[in-house]
Amino acid sequence: MGTFVVVLIICGTVLVNNINQDVGILGIALVSGFIYGAMMFATVHLSGGHLNPAITLALWLSQKIKGATAFFYVVCQLLASFAAAGFLLLIFGQNAKEFLLGGPVVGVGVSLQNALIIEAVLTAILVFAYFATLVDRRGPVSFGPLVVGFVYLVSGIFATSLSGAVLNPARALGPAVISRSFDTLVIWIVGPAAGGLFGIVYDFLFLKKTSKNR
Repeated sequence: MGTFVVVLIICGTVLVNNINQDVGILGIALVSGFIYGAMMFATVHLSGGHLNPAITLALWLSQKIKGATAFFYVVCQLLASFAAAGFLLLIFGQNAKEFLLGGPVVGVGVSLQNALIIEAVLTAILVFAYFATLVDRRGPVSFGPLVVGFVYLVSGIFATSLSGAVLNPARALGPAVISRSFDTLVIWIVGPAAGGLFGIVYDFLFLKKTSKNR
């Protein structure tokens, strides 16, 4: 449910901006940060507040969740992405496909390679924030969703016009498939997945060493 709401609200906001030109990058970034934070607060006690296959991958690679659980979460997240995209198609009609159902686009003059790198680095920052606040019990756990929401917000301001500031494959997959736009989809799958590898780095640098010191 959390991922469904995130994809629905963010992509819906992008669609409204594309149609009416009255939201802007700052508005989209604010919506992204607020809805991620809100849905994380709402779901963190139920499922860990992942909402993002890249976060789930990072938790699995660092052995914080089991493989079967990670697989189930990712499947649910991706199904939620398709459900949200389908709902947007129902609301806005077939013409919304012209705007990729609010899916991300690569900025003018930005190479695919650079866009992928941006997505990977920003996702690594996101994973760092998630682990530092919601996995590492020495961190401010109760503020974790707020911190993660801030990361999405500032990433949106910085990179929406560059790489789309997606940081989440579920945010891109459903809208891209339903609108049949596959040319740059790899950026928002491979980039966040690569950023998810930072979970291993955080686990090695801060969690395992801490456990050994104890």
